[in-house]
Amino acid sequence: MIRTLIYITPLLAVACAPVPMTPERAERLCREDAPLADGFAGRVGVGVGTGGAKARGGIVVTDRVFNPQSEEEFMRDCIARRLNGEPAPTTVGISIGGKT
Repeated sequence: MIRTLIYITPLLAVACAPVPMTPERAERLCREDAPLADGFAGRVGVGVGTGGAKARGGIVVTDRVFNPQSEEEFMRDCIARRLNGEPAPTTVGISIGGKT
């Protein structure tokens, strides 16, 4: 039993180690936030179900609206920040949505 723990413990430590940041991984993570580079993002959905027609929509506005960036600028800065291990800048926003 103890011999098994001796062999398993290092493997568990390696499994819990942080995943190294690669340029590809940084780009994938930054693509998720890129729509908010200019401070606005929205969505609209329409569908039909058993309850009839449904629609939904929403808009997100963040403080980036005061300092907008193009998507290319945002991606360049975001990837460099993630590769350097720097934290994401704090943003404040509001999300408004509704369904019918």
